Amino acid sequence: MATIDKNTIKTWKKIALFIGASVLLVLSLPHNSAFHYEFQKGKQWMSEDIVSPFDFPIYKTAEELSADRNKIIQSYKPYFQYYASVEQQQLSAFSANIETQIGEKYNHEKNILLNLLIGVYQRYILQKNDIPQIFANRQQLIISVIKNNIYEDYPVSELFTPDDAYKYISSEFGKKTSADAAQYIFSRIDMRNYLHTNISFDEAVTNKIKDQLIENISVTKGIVQSGTKLIAKGETISSKNIEILESFKKEYMNGEGFFGSFWLVLLGQILLVAICLFQLYLMLRWYQPEIFNRVQNIAFILLLIVVAVFGSMQAVKSGVNIYLVPLTVVPIYIGTFFRSRTAIFIFLTIIVLVFAYSPNSFEFAFISLAAGIISVSQFRTWYRRGRLFIAIGLIFLFYVLSYITVCLMKDGLFENIDLKTLLIFAANAIFVLFGCQLIYVFEKIFGFLSNSTLMELSDTNRILLRQLAEKAPGTFQHSMQVANLAEEVMRQINGETLLVRVGALYHDIGKIMHPEYFIENQQIAGLSIHENLSPEESAKIIIKHVEDGVALAKKYNLPNKIIDFIKTHHAKSKTRYFLSKYKEQHPDASDFSAFLYPGPNPYYKELAVLMMADSIEAASRSLQTITSETISDLVERIINYQISNGYLNDSDLTFNELVLAKEIFKSKLKNIYHARIEYPK
Repeated sequence: MATIDKNTIKTWKKIALFIGASVLLVLSLPHNSAFHYEFQKGKQWMSEDIVSPFDFPIYKTAEELSADRNKIIQSYKPYFQYYASVEQQQLSAFSANIETQIGEKYNHEKNILLNLLIGVYQRYILQKNDIPQIFANRQQLIISVIKNNIYEDYPVSELFTPDDAYKYISSEFGKKTSADAAQYIFSRIDMRNYLHTNISFDEAVTNKIKDQLIENISVTKGIVQSGTKLIAKGETISSKNIEILESFKKEYMNGEGFFGSFWLVLLGQILLVAICLFQLYLMLRWYQPEIFNRVQNIAFILLLIVVAVFGSMQAVKSGVNIYLVPLTVVPIYIGTFFRSRTAIFIFLTIIVLVFAYSPNSFEFAFISLAAGIISVSQFRTWYRRGRLFIAIGLIFLFYVLSYITVCLMKDGLFENIDLKTLLIFAANAIFVLFGCQLIYVFEKIFGFLSNSTLMELSDTNRILLRQLAEKAPGTFQHSMQVANLAEEVMRQINGETLLVRVGALYHDIGKIMHPEYFIENQQIAGLSIHENLSPEESAKIIIKHVEDGVALAKKYNLPNKIIDFIKTHHAKSKTRYFLSKYKEQHPDASDFSAFLYPGPNPYYKELAVLMMADSIEAASRSLQTITSETISDLVERIINYQISNGYLNDSDLTFNELVLAKEIFKSKLKNIYHARIEYPK
């Protein structure tokens, strides 16, 4: 049975990921027609005349619906529950006690007092702390009392509190009886004991009825009949036009105005997704091979695209403000693990997929792009304490500035800037802040490398670097010098300085296994262990430090990106010194494979710069005479040799970057060796 090549399996996995992502993206899109017109108040309608092909309602604006809701809140009646048992108990207790306390005397006065008590209960008694609930934020005149399952409206002015009821009874009783009788009866009967609340505020019923009233608010305020011209070409768009066009757009996107084929719409969506993902495939395949070569990278990128588009579409379908979806966290994730241009391209892909179905498409695209691009630029160094919050603040600031820009373009009025939208941008920034905490999770799941991890790896007290310093001190010093050279070059050509520095520190860790075979670690000058070995044996040991370095890196769980530096720092070059000796001993030999490093050649600029820095730093130690001319000649000779042999062909270094790199190497080496410029005599 034939075995399947690993590369073939990897290719099929990538194809499966792209197909799976395409299916999920198509399913997440709304399966109705998109509204292709953009309009702004005060601008001219530049498209053709629009005549409504169907009847549709004119929907109220958010401000109008809010006003209707507030009107209900200000005017609805609070509901109170009536308790007949309270009145019965207190009247019975009063009748019994007054007979006991007063006896046969003042029968007429007793009846007057009983009738006053009955009258008070018929006008209802409520607790004093219920009154603020009646009058909260409004002037309430009527309440509704639930009595025997029947709702009765009752004026607030007729209600009593226990204190009010006592004062009322005392006053009225004094008017209808003699002072002696009133004093005698009140000295034996305390009317406060018989004044208890017989109604109480029913919050549950009140809120239920209030919610029903709000729910029944009409969302429309008129109708437009089929055949009505909605707007004419060249007409200035007014507020009334905006209301009608927004209503028309809503009905159109709900399918009312769609007369085409559902299957053709679906086909269009499939083509949209296919084109976007195919462009992404080409970009990664041809311009980002270091990303494309790992299945985990493809899976991560496609996962982010699917989640971002799905979340945006769910917000559109449910009526949630689309700016609550923290889309800017996507370029932050991508930019953290890959290059900034990759992050921007992927973010553009998401914007294109969401654009057609987002409300106010131009506004959405402009605002999202402004915030997304600033997020990429700011989060390149987010591992620094405090930088994270500055970056989040800048994202919020650019959301606000771009929104204000759009508002001013539309209306030319600051008054129309919605403060609620600004709060939504603030919420978005907070979501991005919390979303950044997932970077560590993604790093571990997908085997990525963030700047925070690079900072940890650059600590020279880590076990591998300590071993390198102790067992191969010359190599350690060489690695430090290479790190300084490569880092300076990357800083000038806008590369990943921290990545190349860490790669430089670890690129020669394989020499830990046999440090004595490398000249920088030999203790006695002029005495080499290779003098007792054949060129083939020496070459095998020298070349093996790459293999040993990879093995050590995997043993100590170094990230794959750091292992790439170990593999590629000699590219597919030759051990030229030992190959030359071998040719002297075997002039007729034709097979020189034993003297070749396994490679591969560097395939992005950080790897290429490290390879150049490594060769230049090592060769500079062998210079007999150190002058500006010898250093310049060394740098030119080494880099030109690497170019002519194709070692830099797979990297994305430009000609200008190579020229700049040469100049930086020359300048740094002159500083290291304190080379003097020779002046003419």
